[in-house]
Amino acid sequence: MYLLIANNFDPVCESVRSALQARGLEVRIVANPFASPPHFTWRLNDNENASRLRWSDEPPLEDDDIEGVLVRSGGWMEADGWKADDLAYMQAETQAAMLGWLWSLGCPVINRYPAAVWYRPVTPLLTWHSLLWRCGLKTPEVLVSNVPGETRAFGTQLQNEVVYAPLTSNARYLISTGEDWRGLEAMQSCAPVCVAQPHGATYLACVVGEGVVWDGAAPKDASAFEPGLRRFAAEAGLSFLQLAMAETADGLRVVQVEPSPRVEQFSEAARQEIVSNLTHLLTAGRRDR
Repeated sequence: MYLLIANNFDPVCESVRSALQARGLEVRIVANPFASPPHFTWRLNDNENASRLRWSDEPPLEDDDIEGVLVRSGGWMEADGWKADDLAYMQAETQAAMLGWLWSLGCPVINRYPAAVWYRPVTPLLTWHSLLWRCGLKTPEVLVSNVPGETRAFGTQLQNEVVYAPLTSNARYLISTGEDWRGLEAMQSCAPVCVAQPHGATYLACVVGEGVVWDGAAPKDASAFEPGLRRFAAEAGLSFLQLAMAETADGLRVVQVEPSPRVEQFSEAARQEIVSNLTHLLTAGRRDR
Protein backbone atom coordinates (compact mmCIF):
# COMPACT_ATOMS: atom_id res chain seq x y z
CA MET A 1 0.00 0.00 0.00
CA TYR A 2 1.18 3.52 -0.84
CA LEU A 3 0.06 6.35 1.45
CA LEU A 4 -0.35 9.90 0.12
CA ILE A 5 -0.80 12.38 2.97
CA ALA A 6 -2.68 15.48 1.80
CA ASN A 7 -5.40 17.83 2.99
CA ASN A 8 -8.63 18.01 0.98
CA PHE A 9 -8.19 17.82 -2.79
CA ASP A 10 -4.53 17.80 -3.81
CA PRO A 11 -4.08 17.55 -7.61
CA VAL A 12 -0.57 16.12 -7.25
CA CYS A 13 -1.73 13.29 -5.01
CA GLU A 14 -4.72 12.61 -7.24
CA SER A 15 -2.41 12.31 -10.25
CA VAL A 16 0.12 10.16 -8.39
CA ARG A 17 -2.70 7.90 -7.17
CA SER A 18 -3.91 7.44 -10.75
CA ALA A 19 -0.39 6.64 -11.94
CA LEU A 20 0.14 4.08 -9.17
CA GLN A 21 -3.26 2.47 -9.72
CA ALA A 22 -2.48 2.20 -13.45
CA ARG A 23 0.42 -0.02 -12.39
CA GLY A 24 -1.95 -2.20 -10.40
CA LEU A 25 -0.68 -0.89 -7.04
CA GLU A 26 -2.77 -0.16 -3.95
CA VAL A 27 -2.82 3.48 -2.85
CA ARG A 28 -4.77 5.60 -0.39
CA ILE A 29 -4.95 9.36 0.13
CA VAL A 30 -5.35 10.26 3.81
CA ALA A 31 -5.56 13.76 5.29
CA ASN A 32 -4.37 12.78 8.75
CA PRO A 33 -3.33 9.22 9.66
CA PHE A 34 -3.71 10.13 13.35
CA ALA A 35 -7.33 11.32 13.19
CA SER A 36 -10.59 9.48 12.57
CA PRO A 37 -11.63 7.64 10.43
CA PRO A 38 -8.36 5.62 10.57
CA HIS A 39 -7.42 3.99 13.87
CA PHE A 40 -3.71 4.37 14.59
CA THR A 41 -1.42 2.48 16.97
CA TRP A 42 2.34 2.88 17.26
CA ARG A 43 4.24 0.70 19.72
CA LEU A 44 7.77 1.64 20.76
CA ASN A 45 10.11 -0.13 23.16
CA ASP A 46 13.69 -1.39 23.30
CA ASN A 47 12.97 -4.19 20.84
CA GLU A 48 10.03 -3.01 18.78
CA ASN A 49 9.04 -0.14 16.51
CA ALA A 50 5.73 -1.12 14.97
CA SER A 51 2.72 0.86 13.80
CA ARG A 52 -0.72 -0.14 12.56
CA LEU A 53 -3.44 1.71 10.66
CA ARG A 54 -6.99 0.36 10.30
CA TRP A 55 -10.01 1.67 8.41
CA SER A 56 -13.42 0.27 9.50
CA ASP A 57 -13.54 -3.46 8.83
CA GLU A 58 -10.56 -3.55 6.46
CA PRO A 59 -7.47 -5.62 7.29
CA PRO A 60 -4.93 -3.62 9.33
CA LEU A 61 -2.08 -1.88 7.56
CA GLU A 62 1.19 -2.65 9.35
CA ASP A 63 4.19 -0.41 8.82
CA ASP A 64 5.91 -3.22 6.86
CA ASP A 65 2.93 -3.16 4.48
CA ILE A 66 3.57 0.49 3.55
CA GLU A 67 5.58 0.60 0.32
CA GLY A 68 6.03 4.37 0.19
CA VAL A 69 4.68 7.67 1.50
CA LEU A 70 4.25 11.05 -0.18
CA VAL A 71 3.90 13.89 2.33
CA ARG A 72 1.93 16.90 1.11
CA SER A 73 0.62 18.21 4.44
CA GLY A 74 1.39 18.19 8.14
CA GLY A 75 -1.77 16.35 9.12
CA TRP A 76 -3.81 19.42 10.05
CA MET A 77 -6.96 18.96 12.12
CA GLU A 78 -10.39 20.39 11.38
CA ALA A 79 -11.10 23.40 13.59
CA ASP A 80 -14.86 22.77 13.95
CA GLY A 81 -15.89 21.92 17.49
CA TRP A 82 -12.58 22.83 19.11
CA LYS A 83 -11.69 25.66 21.47
CA ALA A 84 -8.70 27.60 20.16
CA ASP A 85 -6.32 26.57 22.97
CA ASP A 86 -7.36 22.92 22.81
CA LEU A 87 -7.01 22.86 19.02
CA ALA A 88 -3.51 24.38 19.17
CA TYR A 89 -2.43 21.80 21.74
CA MET A 90 -3.85 18.82 19.87
CA GLN A 91 -2.44 20.07 16.57
CA ALA A 92 1.02 20.36 18.12
CA GLU A 93 0.76 16.85 19.60
CA THR A 94 -0.37 15.44 16.25
CA GLN A 95 2.43 17.14 14.33
CA ALA A 96 5.05 15.90 16.77
CA ALA A 97 3.76 12.33 16.62
CA MET A 98 3.54 12.35 12.82
CA LEU A 99 7.08 13.68 12.42
CA GLY A 100 8.43 10.89 14.62
CA TRP A 101 6.35 8.27 12.81
CA LEU A 102 7.51 9.40 9.35
CA TRP A 103 11.12 9.10 10.47
CA SER A 104 10.45 5.61 11.88
CA LEU A 105 9.23 4.16 8.58
CA GLY A 106 11.64 2.02 6.57
CA CYS A 107 9.97 2.67 3.20
CA PRO A 108 10.68 5.60 0.85
CA VAL A 109 9.16 8.80 2.26
CA ILE A 110 8.75 11.94 0.12
CA ASN A 111 9.35 14.29 1.97
CA ARG A 112 10.75 13.15 5.30
CA TYR A 113 11.07 16.70 6.62
CA PRO A 114 13.68 17.76 9.18
CA ALA A 115 12.09 19.27 12.29
CA ALA A 116 13.26 22.83 11.45
CA VAL A 117 11.21 22.75 8.24
CA TRP A 118 8.30 20.68 9.56
CA TYR A 119 7.46 23.23 12.26
CA ARG A 120 8.01 26.37 10.16
CA PRO A 121 5.26 27.17 7.61
CA VAL A 122 7.50 29.70 5.83
CA THR A 123 11.25 29.16 5.77
CA PRO A 124 13.04 32.45 4.93
CA LEU A 125 15.53 32.37 2.08
CA LEU A 126 18.14 33.56 4.59
CA THR A 127 17.82 30.19 6.31
CA TRP A 128 19.12 28.47 3.19
CA HIS A 129 21.91 30.89 2.22
CA SER A 130 24.85 28.96 3.67
CA LEU A 131 23.71 25.65 2.20
CA LEU A 132 22.96 27.20 -1.19
CA TRP A 133 26.41 28.75 -1.40
CA ARG A 134 28.07 25.47 -0.34
CA CYS A 135 26.27 23.83 -3.25
CA GLY A 136 27.48 26.46 -5.72
CA LEU A 137 24.13 28.30 -5.87
CA LYS A 138 24.38 32.03 -5.25
CA THR A 139 21.68 34.34 -3.90
CA PRO A 140 20.94 38.07 -4.31
CA GLU A 141 22.80 40.42 -2.00
CA VAL A 142 20.82 41.05 1.22
CA LEU A 143 20.90 43.58 4.05
CA VAL A 144 19.09 43.23 7.39
CA SER A 145 19.19 46.45 9.39
CA ASN A 146 17.20 48.86 11.57
CA VAL A 147 19.44 51.78 10.58
CA PRO A 148 17.77 53.91 7.86
CA GLY A 149 21.08 55.39 6.69
CA GLU A 150 22.58 51.96 6.04
CA THR A 151 19.52 50.83 4.11
CA ARG A 152 19.57 54.00 2.01
CA ALA A 153 23.28 53.46 1.27
CA PHE A 154 22.55 49.89 0.24
CA GLY A 155 19.83 51.17 -2.09
CA THR A 156 22.19 53.78 -3.58
CA GLN A 157 24.51 50.96 -4.66
CA LEU A 158 21.52 49.40 -6.47
CA GLN A 159 20.30 52.51 -8.36
CA ASN A 160 18.00 53.47 -5.45
CA GLU A 161 15.89 50.32 -5.79
CA VAL A 162 15.69 47.44 -3.32
CA VAL A 163 13.21 44.68 -2.66
CA TYR A 164 11.65 44.52 0.79
CA ALA A 165 11.62 40.80 1.65
CA PRO A 166 9.66 40.00 4.86
CA LEU A 167 11.14 37.08 6.75
CA THR A 168 7.72 35.63 7.60
CA SER A 169 6.31 35.29 4.09
CA ASN A 170 7.33 34.87 0.46
CA ALA A 171 5.90 38.28 -0.49
CA ARG A 172 8.24 40.80 -2.15
CA TYR A 173 7.79 44.58 -2.47
CA LEU A 174 9.84 46.88 -4.68
CA ILE A 175 11.09 49.97 -2.82
CA SER A 176 11.83 52.77 -5.29
CA THR A 177 9.84 55.94 -4.56
CA GLY A 178 10.27 58.44 -1.75
CA GLU A 179 7.02 57.23 -0.18
CA ASP A 180 8.28 53.62 -0.32
CA TRP A 181 11.49 54.57 1.48
CA ARG A 182 9.66 56.55 4.16
CA GLY A 183 7.38 53.57 4.82
CA LEU A 184 10.37 51.26 5.07
CA GLU A 185 12.11 53.60 7.50
CA ALA A 186 8.96 53.76 9.63
CA MET A 187 9.12 49.98 10.01
CA GLN A 188 12.81 50.22 10.89
CA SER A 189 11.90 52.30 13.93
CA CYS A 190 10.21 49.16 15.30
CA ALA A 191 12.37 46.29 14.03
CA PRO A 192 15.08 45.41 11.50
CA VAL A 193 13.93 44.98 7.92
CA CYS A 194 15.32 42.68 5.26
CA VAL A 195 16.01 44.20 1.85
CA ALA A 196 17.54 42.50 -1.15
CA GLN A 197 18.93 43.13 -4.61
CA PRO A 198 16.14 43.41 -7.22
CA HIS A 199 15.82 40.71 -9.85
CA GLY A 200 14.04 39.96 -13.10
CA ALA A 201 11.42 37.37 -13.99
CA THR A 202 11.74 34.04 -12.18
CA TYR A 203 12.34 30.56 -13.54
CA LEU A 204 10.68 27.79 -11.52
CA ALA A 205 12.49 24.50 -11.00
CA CYS A 206 11.28 21.38 -9.19
CA VAL A 207 13.78 18.80 -7.95
CA VAL A 208 12.34 15.29 -7.68
CA GLY A 209 15.00 12.80 -6.66
CA GLU A 210 17.76 13.12 -9.26
CA GLY A 211 15.51 14.90 -11.77
CA VAL A 212 15.15 18.66 -12.29
CA VAL A 213 11.95 19.87 -13.98
CA TRP A 214 11.86 23.44 -15.29
CA ASP A 215 8.58 25.27 -15.85
CA GLY A 216 8.59 26.22 -19.52
CA ALA A 217 11.81 27.52 -21.03
CA ALA A 218 14.80 26.95 -18.78
CA PRO A 219 17.27 29.80 -18.18
CA LYS A 220 20.47 30.04 -20.16
CA ASP A 221 23.06 27.45 -19.04
CA ALA A 222 20.42 25.78 -16.84
CA SER A 223 22.28 22.46 -17.07
CA ALA A 224 25.25 24.05 -15.31
CA PHE A 225 23.08 24.74 -12.25
CA GLU A 226 21.32 21.37 -12.08
CA PRO A 227 24.09 19.48 -10.22
CA GLY A 228 23.98 22.19 -7.55
CA LEU A 229 20.20 21.99 -7.34
CA ARG A 230 20.34 18.21 -6.88
CA ARG A 231 23.11 18.51 -4.28
CA PHE A 232 21.17 21.19 -2.41
CA ALA A 233 18.04 19.02 -2.25
CA ALA A 234 20.08 16.03 -1.06
CA GLU A 235 21.89 18.00 1.66
CA ALA A 236 18.63 19.60 2.77
CA GLY A 237 17.23 16.07 3.16
CA LEU A 238 14.38 16.73 0.72
CA SER A 239 13.66 14.58 -2.32
CA PHE A 240 10.88 16.90 -3.56
CA LEU A 241 11.71 20.59 -3.58
CA GLN A 242 10.81 23.76 -5.51
CA LEU A 243 13.18 26.64 -6.20
CA ALA A 244 12.96 29.88 -8.14
CA MET A 245 15.92 31.43 -9.94
CA ALA A 246 16.12 34.87 -11.53
CA GLU A 247 18.52 37.13 -13.36
CA THR A 248 20.16 39.91 -11.36
CA ALA A 249 22.87 42.43 -12.21
CA ASP A 250 25.34 39.82 -10.97
CA GLY A 251 23.91 36.88 -12.92
CA LEU A 252 21.44 34.08 -12.20
CA ARG A 253 20.57 33.72 -8.52
CA VAL A 254 18.29 31.58 -6.33
CA VAL A 255 15.50 33.85 -5.06
CA GLN A 256 13.16 31.34 -3.37
CA VAL A 257 13.24 27.89 -1.80
CA GLU A 258 9.91 26.14 -1.24
CA PRO A 259 10.14 22.87 0.76
CA SER A 260 6.46 22.15 -0.02
CA PRO A 261 6.33 22.50 -3.82
CA ARG A 262 3.36 24.42 -5.21
CA VAL A 263 3.00 22.31 -8.30
CA GLU A 264 -0.08 24.24 -9.43
CA GLN A 265 2.31 27.05 -10.39
CA PHE A 266 3.84 24.86 -13.11
CA SER A 267 2.59 24.27 -16.65
CA GLU A 268 0.61 21.14 -17.50
CA ALA A 269 3.60 19.53 -19.24
CA ALA A 270 5.85 20.22 -16.24
CA ARG A 271 3.22 18.88 -13.81
CA GLN A 272 2.99 15.64 -15.75
CA GLU A 273 6.76 15.23 -15.63
CA ILE A 274 6.79 15.96 -11.90
CA VAL A 275 4.08 13.35 -11.28
CA SER A 276 5.98 10.81 -13.38
CA ASN A 277 9.17 11.45 -11.41
CA LEU A 278 7.32 11.21 -8.08
CA THR A 279 5.75 7.91 -9.09
CA HIS A 280 9.14 6.53 -10.10
CA LEU A 281 10.72 7.74 -6.86
CA LEU A 282 8.01 6.10 -4.76
CA THR A 283 8.25 2.75 -6.54
CA ALA A 284 12.03 2.63 -7.09
CA GLY A 285 12.60 1.02 -3.71
CA ARG A 286 9.56 -1.26 -3.86
CA ARG A 287 9.97 -4.44 -1.88
CA ASP A 288 9.10 -7.74 -3.46
CA ARG A 289 6.49 -9.69 -1.56
